[in-house]
Amino acid sequence: MKNLLQYKIVFFIFFLFFVQFNSQDTKIDDLNNETIEKKIDSLHNNPNKAWEIINLYIKKSKKEKNDESLLYAYRYAGNFSQYPENLKYADSALAIGKKSNNKKLLTEAYLNRGFVFMSQSLYQKALDDILIANKYSNELNDSYTVNCNKYLIAQNKIYLGLYEEANKELSSCIEYFKKNLTKTSDLGKNYQMFYLYSLMSLIDTNTKLRRHEENNVLLKTAFEYIKQNNLKQYTPYFISCDGVDDYFKKNYKPAIKKLSEAIRLYNDQWPHITDIFYIGLSNWKLGKRDVAVKYFEEIDKEYDKSKKLNPEFRPAYELLIKYNDSIGNRDKQLKYINTLMSLDKNYEKNYKYLFSKINKEYDTHKLINEKNKIESSLKNQRTIISSILLITILASLFYWNRYNSLQKKYKEKFEEIISQKPILEKIETLAEVESKQEDDLNLKTLNITDKIKITAPKNSSELEFYNKIPGLNPILVQNILQQLEKFEEELRFTDNQMSLRLLSEEFNTNIPYLSKIINVYKGKNFNYYINDLRIDYIIELLKNDATYLNYDIKNLASLAGFTNAVNFSDNFQRKFEIKPSYFIKMMKENIKTNS
Repeated sequence: MKNLLQYKIVFFIFFLFFVQFNSQDTKIDDLNNETIEKKIDSLHNNPNKAWEIINLYIKKSKKEKNDESLLYAYRYAGNFSQYPENLKYADSALAIGKKSNNKKLLTEAYLNRGFVFMSQSLYQKALDDILIANKYSNELNDSYTVNCNKYLIAQNKIYLGLYEEANKELSSCIEYFKKNLTKTSDLGKNYQMFYLYSLMSLIDTNTKLRRHEENNVLLKTAFEYIKQNNLKQYTPYFISCDGVDDYFKKNYKPAIKKLSEAIRLYNDQWPHITDIFYIGLSNWKLGKRDVAVKYFEEIDKEYDKSKKLNPEFRPAYELLIKYNDSIGNRDKQLKYINTLMSLDKNYEKNYKYLFSKINKEYDTHKLINEKNKIESSLKNQRTIISSILLITILASLFYWNRYNSLQKKYKEKFEEIISQKPILEKIETLAEVESKQEDDLNLKTLNITDKIKITAPKNSSELEFYNKIPGLNPILVQNILQQLEKFEEELRFTDNQMSLRLLSEEFNTNIPYLSKIINVYKGKNFNYYINDLRIDYIIELLKNDATYLNYDIKNLASLAGFTNAVNFSDNFQRKFEIKPSYFIKMMKENIKTNS
């Protein structure tokens, strides 16, 4: 009886769960997508419940074969995920956009992935996606995505220290989003969120530009709007903006109070480095250095986890170095110097404009000297200094010799390229380049095999030449080689879609035959064959028309038929053992010298 009763209880619980799950599924199917999105938005503080609805939203969208709602469902999944899961969802959304070939969905997908990249401080990748989204949104004349892109571009400008430019972009965004706040039924659009995000960023740029009076009005507007619309989840972010503004006004005690209150009220997964940083700075300014250092050490812990740090927080390491120097803690001082040097190297490489703007207390030269000083104090001073000096001299001599060798090598390579005979007989003028797209279209309508007259080899020497590949008819080989010659003459290798498969179809042959013929008679595989033709083509353009020397690498790559600048540069360096940028520089110097 007891076992039977337990069985009934388990069965009843399972039945309730099954009914509840299916009723929820049915209920979500009955809702329109706009209502589902509003429900998810209302669950920002309940991620578990939000995930239930997101999963059902994904299931519903797939069932209805609705690409638009599925893309938005994946976007929500990314919003409630952490890296790298959020990037996987962003990629899934982009795959849907590409599959649909719908510019609106492509815009949304690229914009979404740009947002994800930016949240992970992958600014270069973010900007690439944002610019693609911006191109599509301008083509569509979609003012919503245009302004979303404008907001994200402003974030890049803030990161680069271009506060004045970012301020203008954000003011324009706020004007647009504020005008459309009453639109609540547009699927996939969140005017309210972008309005508040733009307000936060505008306050931030005003703070950096010392426009505190303007911020008083903006903060009042923000708090009133949040209260009227019951959006208390945004409250700590604006309290934080107010606290940072107080710091820049030198109101250090109110700054600490507001920033601490913001940290207490946050209900998300982010570390909120900004609040920690400015609490630390405020305590430092008040003379509470021991307290300040604890906050700066928290920033260092976050950096150890993510290996990413906004240049805005760089002064934390300067103050950690200064503090540990004052208390004689050489080990920690050395650790923070090494970290700061690593950060500066990264900033210099990736954010050159910003790096020049950072007001550094410790420039690279000073950091190296201080590092050597600490290391020498930890060991035998005279021995270490002598060793470092010797190593520095040897390293300098090595790099100087290597530099001179490279310069000599590059000059030889340059002279070799300049003196070589043109491989391509025809070089396009600028006018021909502009009309090339139309010519290519006309070319595709022609049957290439109609242009090539198939003839048998004329004599035994020709027969021997065309009979190098066992099993292949010499007449077939001759035919393919003639078509390849015409292919080169017409510069059809500049088509970035060209592939071995497409060419074999146009030549009425199969891939293995064409591949063997190219390998034997051109002495390289298909990829090297095509890419070498493209590189030779660009070389001849650069040699014969100085106009092309002012093109950037990306444009030259596109002109040659490469899909990106990196692929072009890699192939150029493979073929000539010199970077294209260096070759162009030497060409300009050569012209200047001979003029």
